[in-house]
Amino acid sequence: IPHVNQRELEKIASEFRPDILHTHESALMAMQLLRLGRSAGLPVVATCHYVPGFVTHYLGLVGPLLVEAIAWNYSIWFFNHFDRAVFDSLAHRSLFAERGLQVPATIISCGLDTGRYCPRGGREEEVEQRYRLPPRPRLLFTSRLARDKKIDVLIRSMVHICAQQEAHLLLVGRGDDRPRLEGLTGELGMERFVHFLGFVPEEDMPALYRACDLFVIASTCEVLSIPTLQALATGLPVVAADALALPELVYNGVNGFLVPPDDPRAMAQAALTILGDPGLAERMGQASLAIAEPHTEAHTFDLYDELYRRTIEDWRAGLYPAARAPGDGRG
Repeated sequence: IPHVNQRELEKIASEFRPDILHTHESALMAMQLLRLGRSAGLPVVATCHYVPGFVTHYLGLVGPLLVEAIAWNYSIWFFNHFDRAVFDSLAHRSLFAERGLQVPATIISCGLDTGRYCPRGGREEEVEQRYRLPPRPRLLFTSRLARDKKIDVLIRSMVHICAQQEAHLLLVGRGDDRPRLEGLTGELGMERFVHFLGFVPEEDMPALYRACDLFVIASTCEVLSIPTLQALATGLPVVAADALALPELVYNGVNGFLVPPDDPRAMAQAALTILGDPGLAERMGQASLAIAEPHTEAHTFDLYDELYRRTIEDWRAGLYPAARAPGDGRG
């Protein structure tokens, strides 16, 4: 919803007459919805999709620890004003609990359309031709091209991989970090092996996953990682940084490998192990399918339906402590 004006929100609520309010935003809109909920006598739920630490990737040497501390203080203060909080993974929720989160917190996956993202579906040849994909094996990463994704680690890992065998890294997505990453690719002499595909329409993405052999991710700020989930549902093995929520999707030695963060050589060695053993890659791909199963959209919808019903019932039964909205002057 694009509105941030309090009167507009009140008008929408008056017409729609909701039983519960839910925000996926953590700034101005969320504050407006929280105040609306308190004035209307409605429970308010907030879903968190970030960790405050990601901001430090954009600060260089200018006070990253101080800024991260401020971001954490704000985030805990903010979510503690709601009646319930929702997190994408166990690791995500645990981080906030350790920092002082007090409201009831539930884990619900973002969900995935496994009818589209699946091992079979065709169009691989069409996608290969449309995007002029290089020969196999192909390693895939898709997301924003941003500093917090640590794509430079993936590019540096290709130096070690290509020293032993020819392989190609496909980078899908747009972002401000692309010029720096292209510069790094040139410095390392990897232009032949690192391919920037740019924006790829959603309708082509399932086939693009199926046209690849391995998914790789070096990010250390993932609270779940939808691209990794898409890779699992497509039946790909994964090499991932051993950080935050990625170990909840990648079981080391089962459907891929976890490697130390910021270690291109370890990333390369894990990738080479999978690429060099087709039987292992097949077994890991099958394991990925099973790990993706609890993240289906249908399961996510059921969990949210249950959460809404339970929250509304508890609210009407008076089980929540008296809550206040930020800036209402109480407490």
